[in-house]
Amino acid sequence: MDFIDSHAHLHFPAFSADGAEVLQRARDNGISLITVGTKFATSMSGIDFAEQHDGVWCTIGLHPGHVHDHNFVDENEETHDKPMPEREFDEARYKSLVSHPKVVAIGEFGLDYSRIPNGMDVEVFKNDQRNVARQQLQFATKHNKPVVIHCRGGATADVTGAHDDMRTLIAEEIGRGGIERRGVIHCFTGTIDDAAKYADLGFLISITGIVTFGKSLAAAVREIPLEQMMIETDCPYLSPVPLRGKRNEPANVVLVAQAIADVKGVSLAEVARVTTENARQLFRLS
Repeated sequence: MDFIDSHAHLHFPAFSADGAEVLQRARDNGISLITVGTKFATSMSGIDFAEQHDGVWCTIGLHPGHVHDHNFVDENEETHDKPMPEREFDEARYKSLVSHPKVVAIGEFGLDYSRIPNGMDVEVFKNDQRNVARQQLQFATKHNKPVVIHCRGGATADVTGAHDDMRTLIAEEIGRGGIERRGVIHCFTGTIDDAAKYADLGFLISITGIVTFGKSLAAAVREIPLEQMMIETDCPYLSPVPLRGKRNEPANVVLVAQAIADVKGVSLAEVARVTTENARQLFRLS
């Protein structure tokens, strides 16, 4: 069976010591993958990684977590103590990357209301993220690329509504004739209703290892059509059961596929076939 890990970060420092071995384990399991940029630096390094390896493609984009200053450092992604925010999507810089043959999408970008910098006005925070997301939707339209969307709500009442806000932005861009190739909601953790609303916009959803331990996601996956799904690891994050707490890697996407098969009562081969074809079509993979 062939699988496509539609969202990995195999070019991150988390894999600097053994990336070749990790990639070989993926290949041994019939897995191709897309390694995903989160800012300009990781977009460039993603291209460098992808062009060195067959069966690896990449994306370029600015993650909402890099729009503002923050007081945490993700050592899986960053190699310095205080990452500098980009604040706005610099179209001219990203344009220098977008024509590379390994670049198959714009992203990951979107909305993340889960971490608000101390003392920052909530509405300013949300508007900044919406503006940067809008810039990247328009950039994807200009360059005829699909989009990879990150969408995560907050835990308090004043920062809910990320999915509603994201769908509004997507609908606005579609309304002006944009993003003809549509895209995917990566690491989907929404409801059945959310998935249906994304389907109405022509968007796929991508399922991570959360399906192996998140009861609400498993319940949604049971009802969502397989034809709307892709699979991903989001490695090095979100390891599936029985590997929770360990570094995730592309080979584990088979565990995600098996969990979907178990929940939906279909074969692993069927999940592999449909999700692989969905990824090939969306990203136009050869």
